[in-house]
Amino acid sequence: MKNNIQDTIVAISSGNVNQAISIIRLSGEDSIEIVKKVFSGKVGKDKTITYGNIIDNITGKIVDEVLVNWFIGNKNYTGENTVEINAHGGIVVTNKILNLLIANGARLANRGEFTRRAFLNGKISLDKAEAINSLIHAKTNKQAEIAISQFNSKDNLIIENLINELLTIISLIEINIDYSDYNDIKEMDANTLTSQLSKFNRKLDSIINKSENACDIYKGINVAIVGRPNTGKSSLLNSLIGSQKAIVTNIPGTTRDVVEGEFQINGFLFNLIDTAGIRQTKDLVESIGIERSKNAIKEAKIVIHMHEPFIKENEEDQIIKELSKGKVYIPVMNKQDLLNKDQYPKNMVLISSKENSLWELKNALVKNYLNIDLDDPQIIFNNRKLSLLKQAKISINTALESLSQGLGPEVVILDINEAWGSLSEILNKKHDNEALLDNIFSKFCLGK
Repeated sequence: MKNNIQDTIVAISSGNVNQAISIIRLSGEDSIEIVKKVFSGKVGKDKTITYGNIIDNITGKIVDEVLVNWFIGNKNYTGENTVEINAHGGIVVTNKILNLLIANGARLANRGEFTRRAFLNGKISLDKAEAINSLIHAKTNKQAEIAISQFNSKDNLIIENLINELLTIISLIEINIDYSDYNDIKEMDANTLTSQLSKFNRKLDSIINKSENACDIYKGINVAIVGRPNTGKSSLLNSLIGSQKAIVTNIPGTTRDVVEGEFQINGFLFNLIDTAGIRQTKDLVESIGIERSKNAIKEAKIVIHMHEPFIKENEEDQIIKELSKGKVYIPVMNKQDLLNKDQYPKNMVLISSKENSLWELKNALVKNYLNIDLDDPQIIFNNRKLSLLKQAKISINTALESLSQGLGPEVVILDINEAWGSLSEILNKKHDNEALLDNIFSKFCLGK
């Protein structure tokens, strides 16, 4: 029985919807032979197109009139024989062709399997594979631009520099341990190591902070709309997304679960969460909704805190403020139309959901993201890379903590090695002692 990687796989690459033209793609060693069983036209040469009919080889009936693209050999996207059938785009006829190819020896592809094969066959890097997926799922122009920018893996250079810097630190520690009798060796004591690791840690902090802010733009910025009941939270969500998604009544406690929606401002995607009003209640269902509201605040990057005119802040408002610490906090006064200009509160964004007067709020939402340079080479958008960078930072923090407790370089080198391993994994590099030895003996003269 063949392994999965040896199977010939097939899928509808153009989406399983009614459209003018659909594409059914096969990839694998037997792609050409399988298509020959059901195709009446000629088998083309590499990168050519031929015309013919798809015929049910059991009933003999014509299924569709098609054009077939032939990609023979390994000089193509997946790095193996690939055939693309361009059919008329009805769901019924497209699926008939798909099922016919499966009946003749192909296997239905798993999600991402064509790109997985491209990676396994050395046609694309893992970074580019992940960037392709991001581009496919982009919802805004900015998200698409960011995805395309990752095709060249420009952020690898900053990781390479971090690896080399850490490697130099490790080398100095090793030399001080193994060659402590030599006078020409630069000393690496606890104070020197603390200074160097602190400087290195600040670099990690800078990269991580920049990357997390930029990733908000890349993935969509989570915004929690919170406040006491009946302050207009649901009306605001409906106004921003341009749809009556949330139920709006004048009865307090209408929203008992989170309601989500999306909208864009100048290419920035915001993920809105309308939450249950926070208040004291004995209603079990409403209480669950309130707990979910508090969780929504924790997960949000921006908190819109809704207020009503002529109503003073109370304990519930203070709870919201406390939960919003560390977030972008935007206090909003709704129902602006009920106020005279001399009654406008200071330090609040004024809106009227009823009159759809939201420009001031929209400006406040994008304000914190306008100055982010998405072309900064120190920004890492890839979740896998950013996660490994954070792991490296945890290891460095542990090393610094150990040094502050009086442990020496010969002990904390274990944590520094872990950080080196995490950074090396970002670039899919082998983490072994060979690179360390190369570094030691190429940079330091030991008189041997």
